[in-house]
Amino acid sequence: MMPRDGGDAGGRSVPAAALYDVVSPAVEQAIVSLVRELASATPAPAHDPFYGLDRLGGPSLRLLDRLTRHGDFRKYVVVLDVGAGIGGAARWLARRYGCRVVALDTSPRLVAAGARLSRRVRLAGRVRGVAGSFEAVPARDGVFTQIWSVEALQHASDRRGALAELFRVLRPGCTLALQELVRRDAETHAPASPVAYGRVDEYVDALAAAGFQHVVHEDVTAERVETSSVVLSACARLERLLAATLPADDAWHAASAARRHLEERIGSDYRVVHFFARRPSI
Repeated sequence: MMPRDGGDAGGRSVPAAALYDVVSPAVEQAIVSLVRELASATPAPAHDPFYGLDRLGGPSLRLLDRLTRHGDFRKYVVVLDVGAGIGGAARWLARRYGCRVVALDTSPRLVAAGARLSRRVRLAGRVRGVAGSFEAVPARDGVFTQIWSVEALQHASDRRGALAELFRVLRPGCTLALQELVRRDAETHAPASPVAYGRVDEYVDALAAAGFQHVVHEDVTAERVETSSVVLSACARLERLLAATLPADDAWHAASAARRHLEERIGSDYRVVHFFARRPSI
């Protein structure tokens, strides 16, 4: 059963480092227009109808595929995607595996943009956007057969509270999969952003405190970089288009610069880590 749509249940107390929070109508229209142009010349990558433009700054598709290895994403499975932004990863899941996805984000504006993009590729019946906070998911206990989240819980105002809430809405015996940017060690200082990047041990402790068992993690930093020439070319074209057309004071420019700065530190000060955990059956 899919949970009902929720209203704005409160936003993150810190801004996201990714570009999703500054996807204005002008940016959304630029994405749609560029996709039309690209489609007339080059087929989109498999299960990636927006050429990666709806997951800017996010992981490669091979890394998303790796994040599904411990879960069940088959048809009839209901997945909660936590911090879905405009739904790029959620649409990939639905197309790749045929599952249904609830795309949760704190921003009603991003949820609405994601819904429009899903309709464009005829996925409105399998990807449903919901606005709500990580700490108060608008869903009943144990409704989801899989929960996953891609570089989102690092933005939660209360990470332990968010994990406890995800434990509540996950069906007993089922799996949680997270991809997070983590600090290499306690001495690593965050970039110019109030995002609270944690360490691996802090995530492991928080998962255990929430009640999860069989917690495992793996460093996947080397696989985060996109390798598809089609996606890389599309993203570069969008960046050039927005740099040339958006007003100088548009928030996109600052967010894009902050993302590039953070990307430069991944591998040295920051690592990309997958966490997998299971809610006990009883």
